[in-house]
Amino acid sequence: MMDERLLGLWSDEILHPSRVESVDLAFHDDGTGWLYWSSWSTEFSVARYTWTTTAEKNLGLRFHRTLGGTWSVDDDITHHHVEADEQEESAVDVGYDIAPGEDPFGNPITLLILARPLHGHLAGSRFGRVENPRSLDDPTADAPRRA
Repeated sequence: MMDERLLGLWSDEILHPSRVESVDLAFHDDGTGWLYWSSWSTEFSVARYTWTTTAEKNLGLRFHRTLGGTWSVDDDITHHHVEADEQEESAVDVGYDIAPGEDPFGNPITLLILARPLHGHLAGSRFGRVENPRSLDDPTADAPRRA
């Protein structure tokens, strides 16, 4: 079963715009997705997963690959340099809810609220839906790898 309300991009940056770290979660309609953590220190990690949901509002994430490295910005384009690319076999099952909320400026947003943080992937438990994202592609899909 797949809760189609999850489809798209979710970010905790919407809720904490001045934090030094941020996390994005992407959910594709083919049951794949990715979690992107980045820091102002120019470090990043991407954890790729498959996902499912149950009628009881349980989200299952099955992680299968983790990438890490550094990022930089050139001409307003973010570039990623992958320094680590590893297989991963871990799973997270967590309760979730999707509810109306507000950003720090009082603007209405849609929230994804997890029953507990995703500490193993440096992620919290609250994310705002990104309306009209530029892309749902994994930001490291075409990034150069360490030779």
